[in-house]
Amino acid sequence: MYIAVDYIEILILFEISTIYLVTMQKRLIHILCLIILSQSSVFARKSHKTHGGHTTHRTHKTTHKAQNTQPTVTLDDINTDENIWGIDVSHHQSDINWDNFEEHKPHFMFIKASEGVTIQDNKYSQNYCEAKKHGILVGSYHFFSYKTHGRDQANNFLSVAQHKSGDLLPVLDAEFSKEMPEREQVTSELSDFINTIYEQLGNYPIVYCNYKYYKLYIEGHLQDRCKLWIVDYKTKPDCEWTFWQTTDKFKLAGIRGFVDLNLFNGSISKLKGLICQDISKK
Repeated sequence: MYIAVDYIEILILFEISTIYLVTMQKRLIHILCLIILSQSSVFARKSHKTHGGHTTHRTHKTTHKAQNTQPTVTLDDINTDENIWGIDVSHHQSDINWDNFEEHKPHFMFIKASEGVTIQDNKYSQNYCEAKKHGILVGSYHFFSYKTHGRDQANNFLSVAQHKSGDLLPVLDAEFSKEMPEREQVTSELSDFINTIYEQLGNYPIVYCNYKYYKLYIEGHLQDRCKLWIVDYKTKPDCEWTFWQTTDKFKLAGIRGFVDLNLFNGSISKLKGLICQDISKK
């Protein structure tokens, strides 16, 4: 009798233990699922942040450009008898051997002068003087910032950039940044910049941008006043362009590393028609 009772108690304890173990197993599985879902959610948020925002062309141009996988371009790839070509430089091209340009000289060169309201390129004066000395048509450009007003940036540009007789029109380099203001604010600040340049020089600047930027901020707002310098590394721009930046992987004797290659939409005589006009004669 006592043995039977003990056996029944053992069975009851075994059943209770089994139920307890099954319950704990289910709880552990539930907790594990919650952990996995939590980690997946964190990864998704990080992935979303990583892929958000705009991307663009560098240029000195600075840097929010997607990686360019184009092959290197050399002078052998350019028909120098037909194409009017040139380059743009800044302090990033730190060691230029100007004497090497005597054999293969660019038809034109745009040189970075300033950025925002306080930055002035520390290689500008040297690059400008050397380009003039070697008989290259030269123009100056400003890299636009969205942190300060367009008029103030124009004044910074005008305080350092040279616009002597025979120089090409100035250039406004407008690119996407990581955080872009509202469209109306962008076009308003760009307009303030180009209007200030016109007031001081009597010439509207050329606008440098990629095609997407042109469609968002320039078309219908500024292109009736400004010539266009379009960046497109894949195909000829589908708009009325004056300059076309075809690659940033151009190799030219005298410059270490790569430099941007730009084509002009016209003859050398037409290019010379883009020189600054003396405002005092207007």
